Amino acid sequence: MLIRSLEVFVAIVEKGGFSKAAEHLFVGQPALSKSIQKLESELNVTLFDRTTKKAQVTDEGKVLYEKSKDILEKIHQIPEALHRISDHVSGELRIGIPQIIGSVFFPKVAYQFLKQYPKVTMFTKEVGGIIIENLVEQNELDIGFVVLPTLNSLDVTSIFQEEFVLCVSSHHPLAKVDHINLFELKEETFILFDRSFALYNVIRNHCLRAGFSPKVAFQSTQWDLVLELVSAQLGITIIPKILTNKLNGIDISVIKMNDPDMMWNIGMITKKNAYKSHALRKFMEVVNEVYELH
Repeated sequence: MLIRSLEVFVAIVEKGGFSKAAEHLFVGQPALSKSIQKLESELNVTLFDRTTKKAQVTDEGKVLYEKSKDILEKIHQIPEALHRISDHVSGELRIGIPQIIGSVFFPKVAYQFLKQYPKVTMFTKEVGGIIIENLVEQNELDIGFVVLPTLNSLDVTSIFQEEFVLCVSSHHPLAKVDHINLFELKEETFILFDRSFALYNVIRNHCLRAGFSPKVAFQSTQWDLVLELVSAQLGITIIPKILTNKLNGIDISVIKMNDPDMMWNIGMITKKNAYKSHALRKFMEVVNEVYELH
């Protein structure tokens, strides 16, 4: 049974006949008659008493008229209901955030988003970027923030860039140096983030390109612990410059790196061709607004 057949039937009833309904619907009367005949055949009932001069609605026709009015009213409400969903965003968002990325920029994004869309509940999973990539790929997270580059199977938007700096104890021989090249650190002992963090691979790959494999004494999932170990003269580390704003009295010297291609590139990732809820689309819009992406 087609919706159009119900619309035709309702029009005939409300306009008081086939000819006026045909004028109202801008179709020929034979087409209307054929549509009603098909509807009667499908329902195995007679909808109009055709023995009178004016087509009278049968008892079955009266029942169908009331039901059809309800059905058509609900159908006509669908666009409005969909529009309301767009205007009143609600639901849940599952977001993957490595600790180091979350501490730098996520609070600002979360504040702006919840200010605009307070009915959305956000669940965050704070693990390394490599794990986040896999969880997004497996649809266990709606969106993630990771260090780029990432998997080709994901949609990626670059949102933030920052240069790297070298951090050493203020008692280290390099503490008074203003800037340094990466290859000059080949004899140093490194303190790096855990292997589950993409940042580990970024630093290690840059070292390999500079001609050496870094000697790693410690790995940690906590950026503040990494800096405390550096302060305790147990090694050196390379971190995004923005993290130096959080040193808060830690006994560390910060040294500029001379390697211009060493950049901390942050991106948001979603699964390719996956459905994006209204909440997710609005969240991505807020991220774009916060970081003025175009």
